[in-house]
This record gives sequence, structure tokens and C-alpha cells, in this order.
Amino acid sequence: MLILELLDAHGDHISAEELFALAQQRYPYLNISTVYRTLELLRDIGIVAETDLGNGVRHFALLGDQRHHHLICLQCGYVESVDDALFDELRRTLRETKQFEARIDHLALFGLCADCRDQSQGGQAAGMNQG
Repeated sequence: MLILELLDAHGDHISAEELFALAQQRYPYLNISTVYRTLELLRDIGIVAETDLGNGVRHFALLGDQRHHHLICLQCGYVESVDDALFDELRRTLRETKQFEARIDHLALFGLCADCRDQSQGGQAAGMNQG
């Protein structure tokens, strides 16, 4: 219950280590392995989403009723939330063509944001003109 309470109070993505630090304030003898096991159980039963937001650290968040996903810029680290409805067509296509029921709870898509893409394309164009 403590882990769920802390996830709810935090309201955003949090690492197991950050969650452990918060939990230890109330239960100093808590072991981090207990936090990991609890998070894995909550993930497996569909209460918590686990996502790597691009820094190699697993982050956790309560799923709730509103699924959401993230677009993450590989260059500047910009993160934008994306509504779950964007993936309805993908789910439907997978179901109809592959007979696969996709569980898309919390997805992180990596690429370039508009600013970084424009800078990258501008740099490529400038380099081409120099040659």
C-alpha cells in the first residue's frame, strides 16, 4: 500500500531508487529489493507502467484510467506526452492482420523534436552548399 500511496502522491514518473528514498523516510528499515518486487508485481497486474525515458533508468507511474505515451527527443531530451487514442488504429491493425492483442500501456518513442530536426536539416543543407 505504501508504494501505491507514494506513486499516487508523486503523480509523475519516478525511479525505484527515488521511490525507495521516499519510502525510507517512513520505514527506515525497508529494503530496496522489496520496492523492486512490489513495482514488478504492480506492473505485471497492470496497475503500474514501467518505461525507460531514454536515460537507461526504469521509471514507474500509476496507469489509472488515462493511458499516455511520450515522444522523447534524442538530441535535446525534450519530452512531450501523447494521448493514447493515437494508438487505437495500431491496436486495431494488429488485431485484424496479426490476430495480436497489443497491450500498449505506456510507450516511449524516440526521435528528433521539430527544433532539433530543423537544426539537423539546416546543418546538412549548409554542409552540402560548401562542397
